[in-house]
Amino acid sequence: MTRLGEPLLLTDQVFSAIHEAIMSGDIPAGARLRIRDLAAQLGTSPMPVREAIGRLEQAGLAQRVPHKGAVVIDLSPAELVHVYDTRLLLEMEASRLGAAVITQSDCERMRAEYDLMMAAVGQKRASEALDHDEALLTILYSAADNSVLLELIRVLWQRCRAYKIVGVRRALETSDLSIWSFQARLIDAALDHDAEAAVNITEESLRQATARIEAMLPG
Repeated sequence: MTRLGEPLLLTDQVFSAIHEAIMSGDIPAGARLRIRDLAAQLGTSPMPVREAIGRLEQAGLAQRVPHKGAVVIDLSPAELVHVYDTRLLLEMEASRLGAAVITQSDCERMRAEYDLMMAAVGQKRASEALDHDEALLTILYSAADNSVLLELIRVLWQRCRAYKIVGVRRALETSDLSIWSFQARLIDAALDHDAEAAVNITEESLRQATARIEAMLPG
């Protein structure tokens, strides 16, 4: 992580730096968040790091473990199923609502994000590919004009980012391009305003992701 100076809102910048490291997988699931080590890496005092870790706990990205202190939320098959089952409920509805009313210009924006995503895949940039994947879906879901629904989905994306990283990195290692086929199909469904197809594609994508990632986790 990049060392920080002394900005006005130092805690916000410390939180952003640690949050980004977790989202990118640079700080992996299960890793200890040692306050003094992080402060040394970021070039700050321990206090803003301690406050940032508290915010990560509130966001569900870190937890306190006896004899270890704060750690990044670890991966577990049970949580994977719970998070992805909840994503299914919300994202199938967001797909249905969004596909019915999305504009052609927004579909073109989705296509642009798809192209950027595939470029990142070609360069084996897992986190960047996920960022563009989520940007693509955000365009579709935003068309539903339900800010509460979109906010809940984004919270779940953060919660399951570590699981996504596991799945995407394995796909990149094995050159498995099948996981990226759903986005192109979803764009086509949106262009046709085919809400039923969008729902089915979303369900298929999330169920396959759940099974694929669960197979890679320890029992």
